[in-house]
Amino acid sequence: MHPIAEALPDSLCYLDGVYTPLRDARISVLDRGFIFGDGVYEVVPIYAGVPFCFEEHMARLDRSLAELRIANPLAHEAWRAIAMHLVEASPADQRAAVQALYIQVTRGVAPREHAMPQGLAPTVFVMLNPMKPVPDAVRAKGVPCVSAQDFRWQKAHIKSTSLLGAVLARQISVEAGAAETIMFRGDWLSEASSSNVWVVKDGVLSGPPKDELVLAGIRYGLIERICAEAGIPFSLRRISRDEVFGADELLLSSASKEVLPVVTLDGQAIGTGRPGPVFQAIDAGYRRAKERSAQGHGVLSGDPVDARKESLIEYPSKFPIKVMGAKADGFVHAITRIAEQFDPSFDAATVELRSSKAGNYLGVTITVTATSREQLDDIYRALTAHPMVKVVL
Repeated sequence: MHPIAEALPDSLCYLDGVYTPLRDARISVLDRGFIFGDGVYEVVPIYAGVPFCFEEHMARLDRSLAELRIANPLAHEAWRAIAMHLVEASPADQRAAVQALYIQVTRGVAPREHAMPQGLAPTVFVMLNPMKPVPDAVRAKGVPCVSAQDFRWQKAHIKSTSLLGAVLARQISVEAGAAETIMFRGDWLSEASSSNVWVVKDGVLSGPPKDELVLAGIRYGLIERICAEAGIPFSLRRISRDEVFGADELLLSSASKEVLPVVTLDGQAIGTGRPGPVFQAIDAGYRRAKERSAQGHGVLSGDPVDARKESLIEYPSKFPIKVMGAKADGFVHAITRIAEQFDPSFDAATVELRSSKAGNYLGVTITVTATSREQLDDIYRALTAHPMVKVVL
């Protein structure tokens, strides 16, 4: 084993239907994510064991996959079940801390060829990482940033694993001793290397519009709702370089930074050179949102919800599940046995079969009577744990 691999934690991860220690996880060198960066990812904060803004992250995962023409390999309920399994399997001290759920989906394994091959089974990888919150002392003081031209591609709205541009941009600020690199396309603000950027002028919070030049972070919607709650005017529009340097306040937002004030840019003070009142209001709103989520309430309301088990499914109801695996004797029987185990009313006559284009894989659609979230979680766990199963949708 490689020395670096030996140093990896032995925490569980999820790879293509199997829970395995992170240090033992393996993918093919012909995976298109490895060869081309042909995949997408999401990072979901976990506060007190509860995923934060989970459905919003799932919606963005859907959008990114659609841009790459990759079908989402799992239903949102299945993604949540995997997340909660990893959270519950982590040590108690880690569950009590802030964690980051990392989700990655690539197009799958194929001979190296630029054109998109059809009929591949996507590679699905999920892990938990400790997420180091920005210390309160740093947040209270603010951070320095530097600026640079945005030299990345024209489809920044896709949360792609092709992150070389972001890596190079972040290195600019690392070498300058700054917290982030704030980038401009020509004379217009885009975003930072791994954060969104917000400008405050005369009490109004503004950000770049949601288009192909910006990855609209989950905090776009969250900050807009916090602003509405706090009575802060909010707008999305083109923002010039002069407006950025002449701002009263400048803010960063991301999953790990949450909301962070920028007090200097290229050595020039922003506003008073200290965190301002709009930041203070948004930071307070963000903290309330985290508390509500961790306590099992809506992010910005007092409405009781179970953040671990929130679902749009009505019970009981018919619920289709698609399972993919290598075409082999016994595969269909194994799937129907699992369905019968958790749904006594399951009718094997309703099973639908569909071969992949190349004929190597078989898709099996089973329709179960869903009676509870727990029952569905159990079915998904049993299916994903079966050695013949490649993907569960």
